Amino acid sequence: MRDGRTSGVRPGARRVLLVAVGTRGDVEPAARLAQALLAQGMAVAVAVLADGAERVRAAGAVPVVVGPASGAAMWWASPTAQSAARAVPALSYLQLRERLSAGAARVVGTLAPWLRTSDVVLVGLALARLVPVLDRAGIPARLVLHAPLLPHPAGTSTWAHPVTAHLPHQLEDARQQLMWWLTTQLSAAAARALSHELGLAPVTARDRRRPERTAYPPLMSTSPVLDPEPAPGPVQTGFWGDLHPVRQLPAVLHRWLDRHPGALLLTQGSMPRTAPEQQVARLLAAARAVGRPALLQVNGATAGPRRGGLVIGEVDHRSLLERVDAILHHGGAGTTHVATAAGVPQLVAPELGDQWHWGRRVEALGLGRSVAARAGTARVARRLDETLAAGPRAAASAAAVAERSRGQDGLRVAVAEVEAMDR
Repeated sequence: MRDGRTSGVRPGARRVLLVAVGTRGDVEPAARLAQALLAQGMAVAVAVLADGAERVRAAGAVPVVVGPASGAAMWWASPTAQSAARAVPALSYLQLRERLSAGAARVVGTLAPWLRTSDVVLVGLALARLVPVLDRAGIPARLVLHAPLLPHPAGTSTWAHPVTAHLPHQLEDARQQLMWWLTTQLSAAAARALSHELGLAPVTARDRRRPERTAYPPLMSTSPVLDPEPAPGPVQTGFWGDLHPVRQLPAVLHRWLDRHPGALLLTQGSMPRTAPEQQVARLLAAARAVGRPALLQVNGATAGPRRGGLVIGEVDHRSLLERVDAILHHGGAGTTHVATAAGVPQLVAPELGDQWHWGRRVEALGLGRSVAARAGTARVARRLDETLAAGPRAAASAAAVAERSRGQDGLRVAVAEVEAMDR
């Protein structure tokens, strides 16, 4: 790569740039793929926001920091505006589009030298419209998705919904196409900036409509068991699992779990919170209502004991899920896959994007229940009760899913796809 060549990479190695602008749910799978590509002797850089750089370094790849931490890059500064955006999906979309557009020039300016010297570029959803621009520039590029986001009314799709499933097929197809177009509009400003930076003609109608229809089909890092019928275009690799050995829990956490049998894990992902301590209190109240101790992971909350619970930082969920009776989570793709592999009952509390899809899949497969993230404490407690009551059935369903998933190696498939891309 341009600088900071990763140790162990042979001279003349294939240079791969992964663009993973977003929160931990975007950075973590990119870091895992980077580690797998490095193991094949490739030179790998990963473009991330500031709070993703350390994870990329830990994987052995070169971080390319294209903007501030995700909270500043993707959310309005006002706590009131953030709260409103979480409550109203249209506002959530508008604030994300505004923030990504505001940072587009910096992102593209930082990326451009790396794009010119890369042999292969893989781009995440937040900058999807860069892919057809790179295609026009003759740079092998493809989209990477961690959920079935492409329109597909007849199968599993993030945009599907039990209510709209009753619409005539043509109307549902048009609705899903619109949702996909709106999603890719998030990177329209970046696509215009990149066209100018690379000396190309302005963005074309093709660029605006179908960023997934380029020389190389998108990669989709989902399990075909959890997502049995995604849109037919992408290459569904299977889940990109953690390549590190399972990391053991801190001794203090083991001791807490020994003293609090039957604990629940209540985790809300890496998205910034305007009032993290209020979120902790709300989740703890639901756990107390069902008579269970709880471990809590809420971004921005101070780690330490609470009445009936313990707020913790980042740990290996593969170890932690062996010690809890159930998990309440936000419905991120990675968390859903890992919780399913662990066989632990799940209560999904989605807020936005593909999280609603994963909640529906968890219910459809008998792995647990779902509840709106903004539901009241009493409703969350009822859903927790139902999740715990269905624990044995959910564990059996998860075991069946795990058995059907045996032998999948999503990273191996993804690496083979990258190796097949030629400049």
